[in-house]
Amino acid sequence: MSQKSPQTLVMEEDQRARGGPIINDFSIQVATVNGSGSQSSNTVLMRSIFQMGIPVSGKNLFPSNIAGLPTWFTIRANKDGWIARRKEIDFLVAMNPETAREDVMNLDPNRVVVYEETLKLNQYRKDLAFFPVPFAKLSTEITPDSRLRKLLANMIYVGVVGHLLEIDPAEMEQALTKQFKGKAKAVALNKTALEVGGKYCEREFRQEPCSLPLRANERHEGQDHHRWEFAAALGCMFAGVTCCHLVSDYTFIEPLRSAGGFT
Repeated sequence: MSQKSPQTLVMEEDQRARGGPIINDFSIQVATVNGSGSQSSNTVLMRSIFQMGIPVSGKNLFPSNIAGLPTWFTIRANKDGWIARRKEIDFLVAMNPETAREDVMNLDPNRVVVYEETLKLNQYRKDLAFFPVPFAKLSTEITPDSRLRKLLANMIYVGVVGHLLEIDPAEMEQALTKQFKGKAKAVALNKTALEVGGKYCEREFRQEPCSLPLRANERHEGQDHHRWEFAAALGCMFAGVTCCHLVSDYTFIEPLRSAGGFT
């Protein structure tokens, strides 16, 4: 857990508000619709961050379980282990036309927005960093199958976000392979989508760096034990655990609590 003083934390928040670079500390919100297939893509993104040695957690927010209605997936990454969900969003991926304008208007200044370019969200705010991407068009270039195009658009945004955050491409490929283990065709298609998103971002936004870069955490003496504990807690969350009734080992219950999987 972080030992930073309140003064240091206030200085970091002030730097965030001014749009200065914040390394390994941010909250992502992916706004999509229920049933769009974004869960796999968000898991790949979250696991890629985790594999870089950065504590991370994710939470899906459902106002309804009805397919087609809005849903928001939040990812919190923090080098000091503070991974409970934050109210403030640093990085928005706007994929739902129904909520896109409201999602953008709710952001604090100097935040980052990746969005489907046809939504033209940059008309609403002048104090945000906008990255418009033609997701629909790019997915059409990968496959003629309309059903698959909707799914691949999600992985394209993972490629875009990964490039903007400077996530190690090798970690993203490893996370992708793990997510679709045993499904060679799915791995190949989604890998292409990742690459398409990354290449588009590199080509179009080369002069517009993101203010939230990721850096692989260095190992420190005695840190491995904590990582194994946290990995076990995160594994429980990936498996669907939301409540722990009886845990005899305090060293396990605290990482599970920190990961947001203990109530």
